[in-house]
This record gives sequence, structure tokens and C-alpha cells, in this order.
Amino acid sequence: MKSKHILLILASFLALLVFQGFQCASAEFTGAKVQIQQKNFAEAKRLLEIEVQKNPMNDEAWYLLGLLRADDEEYEGMNEAFNKANELTDKHAVNIQQTRYNTWGQLINAGVQYLDKASPESTMYYDTAAEEFTKATRAWPDTSLTYRYLGYAYNNKGDFDKALEVFRQAWSLGKDYESLKRIGRIHLLRADESKTKFETTNVDALDLSRKLGEVRRHARREDVIQFIGQPDERKRGPRGTKIETWIYKAYNLEVTIDDTKVSATKYTAPFTPKIDSTDYRRAMEQYAQAVNAFETARESDPKDKETLNLLLRAYIESQRISEATRTFQVAVDDEPDNKLNRYVLGVLYRTMGRYEEAINQFVKAAELDPEYADAIFELGATYYNWGVEILREAEDRREVTTAHKEKFRSALPHMEKVSKLKADDPAVWETLGTIYAQLDRQDDAIAAFNRADAIRAGK
Repeated sequence: MKSKHILLILASFLALLVFQGFQCASAEFTGAKVQIQQKNFAEAKRLLEIEVQKNPMNDEAWYLLGLLRADDEEYEGMNEAFNKANELTDKHAVNIQQTRYNTWGQLINAGVQYLDKASPESTMYYDTAAEEFTKATRAWPDTSLTYRYLGYAYNNKGDFDKALEVFRQAWSLGKDYESLKRIGRIHLLRADESKTKFETTNVDALDLSRKLGEVRRHARREDVIQFIGQPDERKRGPRGTKIETWIYKAYNLEVTIDDTKVSATKYTAPFTPKIDSTDYRRAMEQYAQAVNAFETARESDPKDKETLNLLLRAYIESQRISEATRTFQVAVDDEPDNKLNRYVLGVLYRTMGRYEEAINQFVKAAELDPEYADAIFELGATYYNWGVEILREAEDRREVTTAHKEKFRSALPHMEKVSKLKADDPAVWETLGTIYAQLDRQDDAIAAFNRADAIRAGK
């Protein structure tokens, strides 16, 4: 017998039976008790299985059979026997509960120990851990925690199909929040992998598509050459002008150059680089499933910052920004004092180029928590992005402007505050240095960039 706990219960129970006597017992039941006393447990189990077939109302036989099956790791049979005993009487209920719990706990602890031993160099321990957790699911099949631990073993091994299956069981059984987050993370990971594969497979076609997109009005002539090379043919414009038409036969593209910049583009026939979108569609499907999982998680715990950030990323990657904005606008309306929802809504507005609305949300979030560094950083970053956009639009129109500097000046105090709240974040110092440079504060810019370099160097 392997379990001291079960051996002690058997000894105590048999002592009670001996005290009561063996009267009115069948030969099988009497023989089973004798075999248990003599530690012939296999024979005792055989006799008890005969006994419960002949006398299915014998609760003590069912109870003893459950103990012996538990020790032989026959967990489905253990539960069958214990359930039969409990149906007949409740006098064994406390011991049955204790046995189930101890058996389950030993299996969980064994699985956790193997998980702790596992590493990329010793992945076999993930399999052993999964075996122990699987036994635990049979010993106590209606507890979600067991399935979560089993999911950890599969997840850490990289068997995501099985991990998803058992994490879903954990959620279905007990609304296990951590398992639901793991489901979302797996879908997010798979989506990222498919997206990376899509970008790698189609790297040349995607690069060409991007470069063709850059050939537009107000682009410089030298940039056109840099993007798509020298034209196949050049046609002079009207006499007295500096207009030329550049013809790119491979792309069915005509680019009109007026002096130094593009004045018009025209495709004489549709042109689309050959892109295999199979992995892209897979990525979008996985991002959608990640959104569904994290949305459900958000409903369970609206204040979990990690879940909100993962949900935000899944929405943005799946290009469902408008839908996400509506969702978080409702969340803000329902709970206006939730700084996290306001932060996420601000990021979504900024992604859409709706800078004023983004700023309003970040300001509200910072008012709710004056030390909320993420919101303050995004507030400064939004002013900065707004300024960059104003500057680019002016360049496209061939205009000179200083309007962008107003936005950079508005960004500055927020970034300076963040540099104190997140003093060891190099990204903060680089952004601050860029703002200083745009405002012609060169000494401050150099100091900020040096600080960023020092942090990255570990100084």
C-alpha cells in the first residue's frame, strides 16, 4: 500500500468492525476484511468487488473498495465506489471527503514539483507533470484548479492545442479567471506567430506595396527614385515648365514631377503586388479569438490592468479600433472614475488621430491618479504626435509653420513629470530629448539622450 493516509483509515475502520463483530456478513465481505488485516490488498479488493455485486446495499463494502481503488490509482473506480457509499449513507462522508482531498492534493503537489524541475533542457518533466495533473482531474474531476495546473504543463511545454482544451475546461467548470487569461494569451501568441510568418513570406511584396504608397503628391523626386528606382521612360512636359512624367512599366504607374516634387500619380491599369494572405487571415482569426477571451475577462475583472492592455493590443492588431473605441466609451460612461478604461480609450483615440479626445481621456485619468505615469506619458506623447502631424502636413503643402511647436511645448511638462516618475525608462528620456530638440533646447536634448544611453548601458 502506497498511501499512509489510506492505510490509517483502513486500520481505524477495521478496528471498529472487529469491535462490532463480523456477524451477518457474507463470506466475501468477511474474507475481504481478513485479507486487509493481513495486508493482502489485491485479494481484498477482488473479494469486495464480488461483494458489491452480490450485495449492492453494503455501504461499508463500497467504502472499503473505494479506499483500495484510491491506493491503486484507479480514480474513476474510487469515485464510483465512494459515490455509491454516500448514496447509501452519510456516515462515511467525512472520511471520503478527506481521502479525496488528500489524494488530489498529493497529485497536485507532485505535478507542481515536476513543473518546477522542467526547463527547455528537461522538457520531459512537463509530460510527467501533466500525467500527475491528469490523475488529479480523475481523482477530483469537478475542480477547475486542477485543469488550470494541467493547462500550465501543456502551455509551458508548447502544446497549445491541449492547453487551450484544458484551460477552457477550467473556465467552464469554475469560471477560473487565470485560465481565461491564458486562453487569450495563447490566441495572441498564435496570432503574432501567423502575422510574423505572413510578413516574412511576403517581405518583398509588402516592401514594394509600402514604397508605392509613399509615391504620392508632394513626395520629393529623389525619394521616388529611392523608393522604386529610375523610371523606364521620362516624358517632358510643356515648354517653359519643369514638368516631367516618369513611367514605370512594371507597375503600370505614371508619376508627374513638377520641379522637385510629385504633383500627381496615375495607374494606367490596376497593379497589386502578389501577396499570399493565408497567414494574415489566420492571424486575424486568432486576434479575434483573443479579443473575445479578454473581453470576457474584462467583464469578470474590469480593473485588471494586464487584461486591459492585452485586450487593447488584440483590438489594435485585429484592426477593430472603431469597435474597441465604442466598447471602451460605453465602459467610461458606465464607470467614469475608472482610470484604466479612460487610459485605454485615450490610446484608441490617439491611434485614430483624434488627438483632442485622446488628450481629454488622458487628462481625466491623470486627475483620478496624479501619479499615473502611463497616462501622463501618453498625454505628452499625444501632444508630440499631434505636433509631428502638423509639421508633416505643412511640408506636404510646401508651407512653413511654427504651429507644431505649440504642441511640443504642451507635451514638455508632462514628459518632464514622467521622467521623474519613470526615471529608469530610456524611452521616456528619448522622447523628452526629441521634444527638447524640436524646441531648440539643444543642451537639454543632449543631456536627455545621454541619460537614455546610460540607462541602456546599465550605468
